[in-house]
Amino acid sequence: MKTSEMNDRYKEKNCKFCEKRHKKRGPYCCQACSNKDREVSDKVRENMRTVAIEHNRTPEAIAQQRLLSTGIASEDFAIDIPEIKDLSDYSEFLGGFDRGEKW
Repeated sequence: MKTSEMNDRYKEKNCKFCEKRHKKRGPYCCQACSNKDREVSDKVRENMRTVAIEHNRTPEAIAQQRLLSTGIASEDFAIDIPEIKDLSDYSEFLGGFDRGEKW
């Protein structure tokens, strides 16, 4: 199928919630709009709450929460980069070798 045929597969209609025009299957233009029409039972809410609490107790979640609350900047992890303009500035890193012939 060509892309033009794919676009014409469904008729154009308005989304049930945001009134946006779309040619997708179903009455909704996106997942967010379809979730608005879904009723969540108390049992499902309790299960989602339990999973979230368990996740928040993992070391990864605790580290992420600490990172967000402390506000560590990337500058705290940066290293100094020496400014080298000339080969003589680089001599301390070469260990005495300054030309290719001496290697």
